[in-house]
Amino acid sequence: MSKYYLKADYDITSLKFHKTENTIFVDIPMLSNNKLNYGLEHVKTILYNHNIFPSELGFDIITLATIVYLADTRIKRAIHGQDSWTREIILQLPVSNVNLWNRQVKTIKRMLRFLTGDLWSIKFVKRDWKFKSNEETKEKTTLYNRASLFSGGMDSLISTINLMEQRENTLLFGHAGESLTKNAQTNIISVLDEQYPKIDHTLINLWMNFPDNYIPEGGNDSNTRSRSFLFIGFGIFSITGIKNVKKLMVPENGLIALNVPLEMTRVGSFSTRTTHPFYLTQWNNLLKNLGLDLSIYNPYWNKTKGEMAAECLNKDVLFKTMRLSFSCSSPGKARWRGLSPQHCGYCVPCLIRRAAMYKAFGKDNTIYMETSIRHMQNNSASGIGLQLRSFQYAIKRIKKLCNIEKISIHKSGPLPQNENYLSELASIYKRGLLEVDTFIQDNLNNEECHRHHDL
Repeated sequence: MSKYYLKADYDITSLKFHKTENTIFVDIPMLSNNKLNYGLEHVKTILYNHNIFPSELGFDIITLATIVYLADTRIKRAIHGQDSWTREIILQLPVSNVNLWNRQVKTIKRMLRFLTGDLWSIKFVKRDWKFKSNEETKEKTTLYNRASLFSGGMDSLISTINLMEQRENTLLFGHAGESLTKNAQTNIISVLDEQYPKIDHTLINLWMNFPDNYIPEGGNDSNTRSRSFLFIGFGIFSITGIKNVKKLMVPENGLIALNVPLEMTRVGSFSTRTTHPFYLTQWNNLLKNLGLDLSIYNPYWNKTKGEMAAECLNKDVLFKTMRLSFSCSSPGKARWRGLSPQHCGYCVPCLIRRAAMYKAFGKDNTIYMETSIRHMQNNSASGIGLQLRSFQYAIKRIKKLCNIEKISIHKSGPLPQNENYLSELASIYKRGLLEVDTFIQDNLNNEECHRHHDL
């Protein structure tokens, strides 16, 4: 186990490191030939081509997000975690205004601790290198009136269709660390191009991935807990370069946003918090304290995934496009059966997705590796049935214990003490579980009927 001290540096061209007894110091090169590394130069060019000119403060945000994402994915928990989970990471970052950023350290540490479960320390120093020069920038665009994250999943697909139906010119931000996600995003956009040719819906992708074992002795960590920090940071960075967009949409159904652990064993790495209300509130506190007139919001915080699908403003387009979207937590599992990466059908996101499609359409055109709920239930101790069993446990509690949802929603993180707001969160949690329950029970009954018919 080692503590890591990562230092972003604009004066070196290759990674450098040295060790002490318990700390590994790594200097991270931010430039090569005066061009930004890690996909940032490419995305800068794309933004500039769309007359989007982010500010120096916006660049501070995406740089912080980049180094956080690097640390999170290239320092392996199993090797460097104090308990095979909690890592100790120090970041040193050059910024445009040291005094301003020093006042944000407490908020940033709280955000990152909540998001990844690690112990973070942040140090800011003066950045002399300038992100933009006067001769590069022109008048900022006024083409767009909405900005939204676009993951390539079902929720962002529904949200984007709704924006198109409302004739909103929308700037979409995608992040892909591998081809599967990027293909989902670009394939969906191709359909929307055909469906809504007169409404602007520009997708700008940040393609950021780091070489394996990039950090010396760090290893690789496959978790994606900090992905939303990078994703949101990218969106905020970009809209600092737009004149008339002040809000960034983060579309996510309320059940996943709360992500209450389904049972006592689903804690730690199983309980991600990437769109939790507390986390998004901390982002808004950070933006306000930085003096940015920008904010983040989730317009679907009080909707289940099924409700989002059922209320989509063009369900025909949604159903046609759904098969292109991607929700699975680990599509690589398909390789175990000699198949190409695809939806497994039995992880938590897949089960919620399948329940949503059942509620909205009564059918699903997505290809799943495993479709039989009965087979999952009969293999409840294996990987195939583990998440189904967790859902059944949570559903049983929600049905049996009166008002247990009002207690359960607090398990995944702090919530504001607003009675009406808490009641809505409790309601979305219960409705989300019962939506999955309806899908499970109806499928079990249908499979049983077919089994008896075949006999």
